[in-house]
Amino acid sequence: MVERSLLKIGEVAVRSGVSIDTLRYYEQLGLLPKPARTSGGYRLYEARMVDRLAFIKRAQSFGFTLDEIAQMLQLGTADPHTCSRVLKMIEDKLEGLNRQYEEIKRLRQELSAYKTECERAIANRQCCPVIEDFVQPRRRTGNGGRKGGKKESRMEDGG
Repeated sequence: MVERSLLKIGEVAVRSGVSIDTLRYYEQLGLLPKPARTSGGYRLYEARMVDRLAFIKRAQSFGFTLDEIAQMLQLGTADPHTCSRVLKMIEDKLEGLNRQYEEIKRLRQELSAYKTECERAIANRQCCPVIEDFVQPRRRTGNGGRKGGKKESRMEDGG
């Protein structure tokens, strides 16, 4: 007779690096199957759940949501259509990352302009233009955010 290795919830938590509360939450969401219980009500997980938790953590590290991970876990590895479904999920994730990347580039450019404005204000012992802009936003024009009529619409003047 083959003896199955069953682990209490605390052992699974330690081996997987996931908290007991997280294990219960994953069970509630259906990411983990309902475990067997001892007569005292303790959860007993099959040892392979540690591998399943590693899969979940790895997928999360790539930005997949728990809902997306649940969808992946439902896919059968023997199903030839599985790979095309996973490919679609990856393509969607890449598209989202590309949008985030563009937003980060925009924010970086704007913060760089704010940095320049702060440095200029410090050198000229002026009020902080960033705080003023946060209180009363102005349209940024690519010229370092300067106010006034000095060629705001022309970016080729070098800012």
